[in-house]
Formats: sequence, structure tokens, C-alpha cells
Amino acid sequence: MPHRVELVGLPEGWEVATAMAPVEDAPLQFEAADYDELADHPFELGPFWRGEFVAGGVPHEFVVSGALPIFDGERLLRDAQKICETQIAFWHCGKSKPPMSRYVFLLNCTDDGYGGLEHRASTALIAARRDLPRLGQSETSDGYVKLLGLISHEYFHTWNVKRLRPDVFERYDYEQENYTELLWFFEGFTSYYDDLFLVRAGLIDEARYLKLIANTLTQVLGAPGRKHQSVARSSLEAWTKYYRQDENTPNAVVSYYAKGSLVALALDLSLRGAEKCEKPQSVDDLMRGLWKDTGGGPVSEAKILQKLVDLGGEAIAQTLSTWVHGTEDLPLPQLLERVGVRWCLDKPTLAQRLGLRVSENDGIVTVKNVLLDSAGLAAGLSAGDEIVACNGWRVRKLEDLPLTLNHIDPQRLELLVTRDQRMLTLALTLPMQDSAARPVCLGLLEKAPARAQSLRRAWLGG
Repeated sequence: MPHRVELVGLPEGWEVATAMAPVEDAPLQFEAADYDELADHPFELGPFWRGEFVAGGVPHEFVVSGALPIFDGERLLRDAQKICETQIAFWHCGKSKPPMSRYVFLLNCTDDGYGGLEHRASTALIAARRDLPRLGQSETSDGYVKLLGLISHEYFHTWNVKRLRPDVFERYDYEQENYTELLWFFEGFTSYYDDLFLVRAGLIDEARYLKLIANTLTQVLGAPGRKHQSVARSSLEAWTKYYRQDENTPNAVVSYYAKGSLVALALDLSLRGAEKCEKPQSVDDLMRGLWKDTGGGPVSEAKILQKLVDLGGEAIAQTLSTWVHGTEDLPLPQLLERVGVRWCLDKPTLAQRLGLRVSENDGIVTVKNVLLDSAGLAAGLSAGDEIVACNGWRVRKLEDLPLTLNHIDPQRLELLVTRDQRMLTLALTLPMQDSAARPVCLGLLEKAPARAQSLRRAWLGG
């Protein structure tokens, strides 16, 4: 049944933004076709900045609350429009209009925040206000790239999650959790495309895009949890593990966002680089094929795999199933080399050598996580420990440790830590750099074969 919302008693100067349809001749009244649509429409109330653009013949509104006065709204509109037009062209190839008659971005700026939630005709976003573009600045900061990636991610969900969605989500049960093993596809593949559309839209160059992929690779390969949980299992346990993280999460859980995006990358490069296919296929073809076959409706893992069989054969479908339900590392060094991208490992940070994740605030170093099979674990460090001193010298940040080395045995460290109001002395052996998890670096191969360059252009250019 239809549901109506009426807003009353708004303070003077407040405005309203929402994608819910207004009731004709009834100010501040809005109507949804049913409860499911009602629950899917956020509202923004208050004083805010707003701007508009058209993409794919559809009006888009951008609302920004809490921005600094020097915020460059026109640049944000231009860049968001490029993202939207690129994605609409991707899904519809100029043959049809987007599945919404109007779209609204609702961006709340805070001192330090990040996140978003997709809706069928809008998205609610949170970003740090320092990451917004500023008047008079033409450069593209890392923070602004992060914001553009968030915009791209949530907009892609207009198709992949809000229409294409797990078959078990065809009708939501609002009285309990809804479980699926497919978030590696619906969130992971969306995470693959969010930054890819930035380079396809001309907002970042190839080098910057490869740096973003390298960051994701470093994140996934640096967490022991990837060896203990598949992305399918991570999806199923999102309610109980991924969104209830504790000090042991990096050791037990893999992100279906991050590794899911790498699964999409590996699948895309495998399809594009296939030698025996008469016509090279890609994950682009997989996504558009599923949209066409289902009419933008529910999808099962069986449908995904069957479509992949149609595109690349039984072997690639079986490979994807193995990647999704297994815990082995993906063959990305070899796949990236096929498209002229060089893989190398950088010097590890001290935290990586020790297997620690720490917070450093006001000169206090606190251990957040201790990774499996690490020097930190062997020394007896625990989450919550505060590292006070090393070899008799005060420590105010983790990188201070090398300054306190013992000249007789530079690999031997004696840490003074506090734990539950007790002072403990722990012996730690500093491991060699080669034995640690190391950051991944990606770059363009010099003198890459012509075929590799052609594949890379098709991949990054769409």
C-alpha cells in the first residue's frame, strides 16, 4: 500500500532533500508506493548547499551539509557528472535510460568520517570536509580521490545491489538479519568498479589507479585472515564477524569488499587475456549480460557462473568458484604482467616487520592488533598494550624503536609495556626485512609487448 510522509514544524531556513516523490499540491508531503520503497528513501533536513546536473537524460541533485566556505561545489558537480555519465553508458550503451527518473546525492561532511549507503534513487554519504575540493585549487588530493571513489561506489549500486541483487534478497525480511554468500559479488565487484570508473572517466591517470590497486593488495596480503576465511564465508558471516570486529579480526576475517574487488580484477584480466577465445570477453560483459538476462532482477551464484560459462567456458567458471570459496592467494602478479603492469614489493614498515597494528596519539603508542605468526606475537604483545619504552628509552611512536637498538645485539629489543595497570618487560627479536609482509607496488612495464599494451588500454578505457 502507498505510504505518505508529511514534514511539519521545520525551523526557519531549513530545506528538504530526498528522492521520494512529492505529493502534488501538498507542500512537504511525499509518497512511496509501498513500505519497501519508504524504507529506502533517506531525507536530509536543515541548511545545506545544493546543486544539479543532468546525466543520461536524468536530473541529478547533489546536497552537501557541513562543508567549509571554500568548498568548490561546481567542481564536485562536474566530476560527479562525469562518473554518472560513464556508468550510465557502461550499463545501457546508449540504448536505454537509467532505471530512475531522478537521483539525489546526500553528503554529510564531518571533521573525520567516511562511508556511504546506497538507495534505489539516492545515496547517503559521509566524508571528511577536508577531502572536498577547494576553490582555487586544481590539484586532485588523495582525500578527494577517496571521496570520488565513494561517490562512484554508491552510484554503481543503483544497478548492482538495488536492482541486480542476491535472490534471497528478492523480498527483505525486516524482522531479522538477511544472509547471503554473494556480497563478494555485490560489494566486492562494486569495489572493483568504483576506482576503475575514475580512470575511465578521466578523473585520475593510470599511475594513480595502479597505486589504488596496490594499496588494496597490500591490505589483503597483510592480513592473515585471508588464509582462514573465504570471501563467500565472509559474506555469510558479515552480521556476526565483519561488522563486529575485535582485536583478532585481521587474523580470522577477510574483507569481501577488498578481496572481492581483487577477485573481480583477477577474473577480468583472465577473461581479457584468454588466448583461445575468438572474441575477448570481460567482466564488463558479465555485468551487462546479467542485467539483460534478469531484467535487472535477482541473481544467484548459479546464474553468475552460468553466464561466465557462456562468456569464457567451464574452466573460468570453475576458477571463479575456487577463488570465491577457497583461501588461496590470487595469481595477480602473472595476470597483471599480461597487461603490461609490473609487480614488485617495497621495503616493509616497522609495523609490518613486527606484525603489529598500532595507534599513535599524543606520544602514546597503543597496540590495536597482533598478527598471527609475527614477532609481536612471539614476544607476547597483546591488543591494548601501551609500548612505553624500548631498551631503556622512551618511545613516543613506533618508528622510535630503531633509535633505541642495542649495539651488541641490534636485533634484540627489550620492551617496557603497560597492560591493565601493570608494567611488563617483554623480549622481542626484530625480524629481517625479507621475512615480513611487504607493501605491493605496481607500475607500467617498460617495453611491454604490443598485445599487453592493447589489453591494458581496453581494460582501463572500457
